Amino acid sequence: MDKALIFFAKSRYADLFGVALVIAIAIGSGYLSTNLAKYVNWGPMTSLIPLGVISVINVGISMMSTRLTGRLSNVGNVLGIINTALSGAIDYILGNKAAIITYPVTFIVYTFAIRRWQNSERGKAMEPPTGKKGQLIISGIVVGSFAFSLIANYVGYYLIANNVSYDGKTSSLFWITTVVFGLSLSANILNALKLTMQWQFWFAYNTVQCIKALTQGNFANVGKYIFYIINSVAALLLWTRNGTAAKGAVAAAA
Repeated sequence: MDKALIFFAKSRYADLFGVALVIAIAIGSGYLSTNLAKYVNWGPMTSLIPLGVISVINVGISMMSTRLTGRLSNVGNVLGIINTALSGAIDYILGNKAAIITYPVTFIVYTFAIRRWQNSERGKAMEPPTGKKGQLIISGIVVGSFAFSLIANYVGYYLIANNVSYDGKTSSLFWITTVVFGLSLSANILNALKLTMQWQFWFAYNTVQCIKALTQGNFANVGKYIFYIINSVAALLLWTRNGTAAKGAVAAAA
């Protein structure tokens, strides 16, 4: 099983299959022919902007970002920045007003990740913080990520969007979005620090997304997230096998 997962993590064929899978799902949803004018009116040129095509390309970028990061390639972080910028714009246009807060934060985290990875030993994770101090750091990242997600989504849902009056109750979508972004932000920060444990958070994130898609009857997305779940397990194994960098080691020494 371990050999199969390592092969999966490194396989270019798995890359192609993953990209083909997410693009096929996006096209199958009927999104390809959608133009920007369906959602906003920014003048006569709006109808010429192929939002569907951009979105389909973006899901391919997202897949390759994940796959390359799983192989400890910093190119994955570069693609992550592109994906974040496109996804943030698309989400905001589609009505996720919290995107104006959440995506810039993810963009900054990816920028830090690129720099951090450039200054680390190539092909190896960083040594995780240990002891009580290490536990406090990791706990602070996770708690801080979920707290920020809660605040950002509250502002986005109930203040910026201004389409839901707050009556002391919150929708299930609000809580799902809060948990999902909390998990992804935790994972992204751990990725920026180049820590192997990020893949445990990606596993949890993809599992939640898979369950969400299953309850919605969106079986195409179930297939997509099953692929991402397998990828997170494979990447966790590959990162663990590659070990951690020696203290003071930098990319030039690799």
